[in-house]
Amino acid sequence: MSSLQKSIMKNKLPPKAPRSSGTSKLAPFGGGRRKDYTPVSWKNYFEKFVDVETEGGVFRVYLSPEPDCPERPRIVTLHGGGYSGLSWALFTEEITSMIHCQVVAMDIRGHGETQAKDPDDLSIETLVKDVEQVLQKLFGALPPLLLLGHSMGGAVAVRAAHAPTLEPHVRGVAVIDVVEGTAMEALASMQSFLRSRPTHFKSIEHAIEWCVRSSQVRNVASARVSMPSQIINCETGRLATNEVENYQCESPTEPLPPPRRGDVIAEEGEGEEDGEAEGEGDGDVAHFTKPSSMGGMKYRWRVDLAHSERHWSGWFRGLSAAFLSAHAPRLLLLASLDGLDRDLTVGQMQGKFQMQVLTRCGHAVHEDSPAEVARVVAAFALRHRLTAAARADERFLDQ
Repeated sequence: MSSLQKSIMKNKLPPKAPRSSGTSKLAPFGGGRRKDYTPVSWKNYFEKFVDVETEGGVFRVYLSPEPDCPERPRIVTLHGGGYSGLSWALFTEEITSMIHCQVVAMDIRGHGETQAKDPDDLSIETLVKDVEQVLQKLFGALPPLLLLGHSMGGAVAVRAAHAPTLEPHVRGVAVIDVVEGTAMEALASMQSFLRSRPTHFKSIEHAIEWCVRSSQVRNVASARVSMPSQIINCETGRLATNEVENYQCESPTEPLPPPRRGDVIAEEGEGEEDGEAEGEGDGDVAHFTKPSSMGGMKYRWRVDLAHSERHWSGWFRGLSAAFLSAHAPRLLLLASLDGLDRDLTVGQMQGKFQMQVLTRCGHAVHEDSPAEVARVVAAFALRHRLTAAARADERFLDQ
């Protein structure tokens, strides 16, 4: 290969993230260039919220402005386990600028600001029933629906598409990074992963920084609005989102203790691009430890996912068959092709659904790359004539 060819090849590759020293890996919260981890209000992304009361409890729903025509679709977004409706904040901003639609972002029971009568009942049947009742209460006469779910929420979206009261109104089903085969295999290591996470945080900023640097969410802008909805103030018992508007920025947090083997989360970073987190490329890892004591730890997780283990297999068992048999058009977005199981591989070869792989993303694809996910969903909606573009020139969807 000539030197010219080598230069061209090199220029086509993404830039490598700079390596960091061993010291910074052991003290990821101290020193060096700091990002802005202060929390951001949901009001920057949604027009309002409503609390919908059903027989199951009171469900928080965040809404973007209503579309100009009642026949425009409502994109019902269903978050993954441990997340909240605010994980769709940046996606909402992007999708509503591309097509005429309204985003309906619901906090699933046991999550966010939703107050369910039995928050521990996270069975797939109950979650689907919640979606049915919330949408019926919210709209009365149901408008056209596009069900969009991430991880656990993807499983709920697929099953909701078969619900008798919703199926006639569902115009599309989109699922983000959840496949039955790989999900079932991953369940065996889920408890180990949950045990490796910190249990408490010193401040909201501390929680956001952990979220980004551990790669739970690689996009700082998204983590700043979504992470406060996943933690509770231990003193007040209220969600951290209630403190965001009057939040006083704190001084940089002190470095956490050196990691102990067994309490370490190791994630491979992929550099910074379009708001992604800083990481250590080429095999380097960032280390985080669980706090050694509760001293000064003010916030804890809203959801204890470990206690929901009995429901995990029910979320994903039979998911591929249910997805392929949905009457509405289907879209699958993945962070990696490695996650495709046999049934979906055959179905994809037969053209039974549209598939898009978005690289350089973690599991929270819609948070890591909200603009890319919005473009794919918008193109999907336009392809099936569910709505119209918000711009005169639709070529922006191909960018």
